[in-house]
Amino acid sequence: MGYLKGGWRRGTLVVIIAIGLLFAGIFVSNYFQAKAAGESSNHPKNEHINRAIAKGPAPETIVRNTKDAKFEKEWIQKQQDKEIIWRNKQDQVPETTTPENEVAQPGTKETGTPQTPTKESNANQPEQNNTPPEENHKTVYLTFDDGPAPFSGEIIALLEKYHYKATFFMIDGNIRSYPNSVKLMVSSGETVGLHSVSHNVKKFYASADSVISELTQNRNTLKEISGIDSYIMRTPYGSVPHMSAEYRKAVNDNGYLMWDWNIDSKDWYYKDARYVNSVIEQLNRMANHNGPIVILLHERKETLAHLPALLEYLSKQGFECKAIDNSMTPYQFSVR
Repeated sequence: MGYLKGGWRRGTLVVIIAIGLLFAGIFVSNYFQAKAAGESSNHPKNEHINRAIAKGPAPETIVRNTKDAKFEKEWIQKQQDKEIIWRNKQDQVPETTTPENEVAQPGTKETGTPQTPTKESNANQPEQNNTPPEENHKTVYLTFDDGPAPFSGEIIALLEKYHYKATFFMIDGNIRSYPNSVKLMVSSGETVGLHSVSHNVKKFYASADSVISELTQNRNTLKEISGIDSYIMRTPYGSVPHMSAEYRKAVNDNGYLMWDWNIDSKDWYYKDARYVNSVIEQLNRMANHNGPIVILLHERKETLAHLPALLEYLSKQGFECKAIDNSMTPYQFSVR
């Protein structure tokens, strides 16, 4: 009996130990399974980080950055559009200004159609501005005799400053002496014309043949130097009283276009600033004149010295200065 009790106790102890080991094994097994599961759950996260490092920003980040760049580009474009609109407003010409190509030269067809002002613009404009642009526009023809000269380029530079053009009636010998001045006139868009060889009353007006002979030589020299075959001409000291009916017929038959003037600046007489006042006084008297206004000037140093004052006056008064062309009917003195 004692033996059985002792054996039972030992058996019980063994069972308890076995159960304990079983639970310990289960615990250890669960621990390692849990650890393995934790490492497995962290793998996608590590893989995402590694992919991000290897391939750059995540797709959603790229989308966001693309939207930011697009927004920035649109903002810059809007700013540029605003700047363009502002510049256009600064460059706009008032509606009362007549574009140059909408004003017809005498004897030619109009090349443009004046724009019709809107009702709003009419409401804000003075009443006198409702007149058609061509009626308000004033044109004069500046003509320079006896050139070219060493300072012809200075005269042209002043004309260019005001966007004016002029006509130069030149003497044969001066054309040969200053060929570069002639070429500059042509390249600048001025009109080049004839003004005799001798500029001498007795020689030029000796006969119809002498008139045509000098004009022909003058024309050939101008053509040789400039390449321009011009028939626009002015006789020495004007057509009256020396150009007889016979002389006029000879000029017309040979195709020459003879021009006089209706404003004499008298720069040949005053030789100072008084010639400018003379031109202004005569312009005022011709306010209602119909037809071309032709102003006589000379290529003289004294004329050049005060030419800026004349051009400034013409500009402020709204005059446009054009060059004579072949399509125009020449202005000539009346023969009594």
